[in-house]
Amino acid sequence: MKYLSFLSIIFIKFNFVISEEIECQGAILRILNKTTNEKIYYTTPLSQTVDLNNSSLIVHRCVKIENKESNYEVALISHKLNVDDENNFFGWIFSSSQYINSPRNSIYDIKLEKCLEEDPIFLRNNDLI
Repeated sequence: MKYLSFLSIIFIKFNFVISEEIECQGAILRILNKTTNEKIYYTTPLSQTVDLNNSSLIVHRCVKIENKESNYEVALISHKLNVDDENNFFGWIFSSSQYINSPRNSIYDIKLEKCLEEDPIFLRNNDLI
């Protein structure tokens, strides 16, 4: 039993060592208007404010985590409603499973579409997606 638990600990640590973390310079966010079903894609560099009608959000960090089983993209964002201070959000959102942790907004559904390795200010349109 001790041998099995020792092997599982080594496997878990080895799996994390293989993972590669890539710091990105920007993100593509998909904003869905729940009332009109209109999808808008925002390409934003880090630390730039995206103003929506009832709120604003900032992507502070965007990271790609790559390993041999799967790839993840996560972004640290802050979301501030203009009228309510109770439902402000500061946390990580995931591109693969958006509803694990997401900001609450009555009008908009916010999803991380993709992290951008290069600064989006200097990208051409065909490099974005």
